[in-house]
Amino acid sequence: MKKKGIYYLCAGIISIIFFSEIIFALGITPGRVNINFEPGFETQIVYEIIEDNPSKELEISVDGELADYVKLSTKKLIGGGKLIVSIDLPEKIDTPGKNHIFIRAKEAVDPELVATVGTSVTIGALITINVPYPGRYLELNLNSKNVNTGEPVDFTLDLTSRGVETIFVQPKIEIMSADKLIETLDFNSREIKSQEEVKLKKTLDTKGYNPGKYKAIAIVDYGEIVKAESDFKIGDLSIEIVNYTKKITIGDIKPYEIGIESGWNNNIEVVYAQVIILEGLNPILDFKTETTQLTPWEQKIIKGYFDTSNFTEGIYHSNITLIYYGGERGEVTSKLVELEFVEGISVVLIVIIAGIAIAILVIIFIIRKYFGKRDGKKKK
Repeated sequence: MKKKGIYYLCAGIISIIFFSEIIFALGITPGRVNINFEPGFETQIVYEIIEDNPSKELEISVDGELADYVKLSTKKLIGGGKLIVSIDLPEKIDTPGKNHIFIRAKEAVDPELVATVGTSVTIGALITINVPYPGRYLELNLNSKNVNTGEPVDFTLDLTSRGVETIFVQPKIEIMSADKLIETLDFNSREIKSQEEVKLKKTLDTKGYNPGKYKAIAIVDYGEIVKAESDFKIGDLSIEIVNYTKKITIGDIKPYEIGIESGWNNNIEVVYAQVIILEGLNPILDFKTETTQLTPWEQKIIKGYFDTSNFTEGIYHSNITLIYYGGERGEVTSKLVELEFVEGISVVLIVIIAGIAIAILVIIFIIRKYFGKRDGKKKK
């Protein structure tokens, strides 16, 4: 077993090294370029293509909706190097929105060699041409972050005019909790020209807000109404018990699992549970789970182990108490839940069932063999 384990370990390491070389041997920069369309627009983009093997031949190609308006300085490179991509756009493009150009570099493969896995790698870079929509058209994006109680929430609002006309906007952000409007943040009115992008910011004072999940909805009316949403959480030092073991088969030592979820926007350094099993109101056994840590808002399962051999079938109760520390603070969370103990199938019963099954199979075999011989005699 040890030799087999060492073999698999070595094979895994070799695979990681092999595939790492494949993944990182070829690269291209810049990976993304955005261009706002103008009639007859011309530009050149210089790409750096990286190839670890200095003798490796690379095939360069272009495709996408606007590939016909692109010229490449070369269609082949040896061991990487510079590539100049020249773009000469027409006076008009009939498809508004995002039009794409893909620049691809592929490792050439000798067709006479026996192919192996990963012998050819292709990488690509994306050029996006933003073609204005007729009239007015606004793209909207809202971002927020999670905080703890009393900390401010910073919002960023991205507005991009994708139409040919200038638009006038006065954005607002509505703060919702369980579909109820809590507060509205208003922005100043402003003008956004065609193809112009404006980034705005706003801060929400959360003093007086309860911990929990909230939704921010950005609303802009520019003749048409557009909306963007972003969820955020306001946390406190708390851990919720979201799941737990509900049924255990009586036997030997068994695991008891508890699913927990952090409600804090910081790390919780120490978490463990004290579990007391009760029969009626009487505690009959207690144990501790493993100790762990939680990152902000993390969900995790913690386990404890106890001997089940002295239990009888029936419904008991478990009193789960979580003990945890964040910074200099310590808190507890408790929950009383049901726990059912059930008898497992005994080894003797399994042997009896298996014996009966084997006996049935033997009888079926004998019957088939007997009737098969009798049918053979009748045919003669």
